[in-house]
Amino acid sequence: MVDVTLSVEDIQLIQWIQAAQDKGITLEEWLIHSANSNSDNKDKQIESPSTEIGILSGLAERAWDRRAKAGDSLAQREMGNRDFLRLDSIRGEPVIGSNIGRLENELLPSGLLRLLPMKHALRLLWSLTSETKRSLPDGALRNAMNQMLRLNGQKLAEEDNQFGRGRGERLAAGFSHLDDSARSRAVNWMIGSPGGSTKLSAMEIIGWSTKDSEGYRLTPHGLDLAKLPNPILDRDLPHEGPFSPLERTLILDSIHHRLPMEWNIMRTLIDGMRGGAVGNERLDARMKRKFGEGTTFNWTNSILQLRRVAAVTRMSELGLVIRRRDGRKTLSELSEDAINIIEFTESGPE
Repeated sequence: MVDVTLSVEDIQLIQWIQAAQDKGITLEEWLIHSANSNSDNKDKQIESPSTEIGILSGLAERAWDRRAKAGDSLAQREMGNRDFLRLDSIRGEPVIGSNIGRLENELLPSGLLRLLPMKHALRLLWSLTSETKRSLPDGALRNAMNQMLRLNGQKLAEEDNQFGRGRGERLAAGFSHLDDSARSRAVNWMIGSPGGSTKLSAMEIIGWSTKDSEGYRLTPHGLDLAKLPNPILDRDLPHEGPFSPLERTLILDSIHHRLPMEWNIMRTLIDGMRGGAVGNERLDARMKRKFGEGTTFNWTNSILQLRRVAAVTRMSELGLVIRRRDGRKTLSELSEDAINIIEFTESGPE
């Protein structure tokens, strides 16, 4: 509603309010409608005092300005939320960088336990670079990522509660929506630390984004994944899990073809579950024989455990592994179609 302290005679303001009420609209909407009608069709008379057209026009401009500022403020507050990231909300094509080749010895950050936030990040980068047709500067992406994680984490947490998801099943995990420091760490894992670090980020390691002198842009592989419909973002089906079968296939292909070390860890753990559900101790022992002290990798026990936790958590998110509690122990077992999915991925073209 327009501020009633505007410099307009009280009787005129009352007349305009009455005219707006007769139309069943707000005063602001009536002022805008009246100004537009006077401008577009001078033959049509609007229910306003003809001697006050100048005042009316000025009020309409102020109303438009208020609405524009409110709209800009709302858009800024909601940038990166679920509606912003939907396929039908994104217009145009982003700028694209080159695909990154195979990285023999790279691993995803052990602290990045979930891949769903990365799917959201792909949509965010696509949307923002489709508007500018340029790489997105570091500061702009970092701020947008922080807000995106917070807004979508809040939404997913509500749905986790609605569907009764327990520990290890909650889709909000990884978005760090309640902790500013944890959210900043998640952003650093996904797109790299600020300050021009030469260390590759998770988005670069997995081959979904790249950086140039101006900032960040998607790779062709990243855009392929960004364009696939997601059950949460696009279909409002959060109860179906974080990824569609097609998304899962593309993610596994990315890991298999680009990150042989990461795939080796996954394979080691999967092979250890072929006989049925196993506890963490068994999986750690298998990891130690393959990657522990005295081997070529010579990883410490703490690194082995971090890598096991990260790989099992991501495989659970991708529907390959089922985790459940057995008293005080956590058991992990393969899903019904896990072996078929893995073998299908490995049979694809190199």
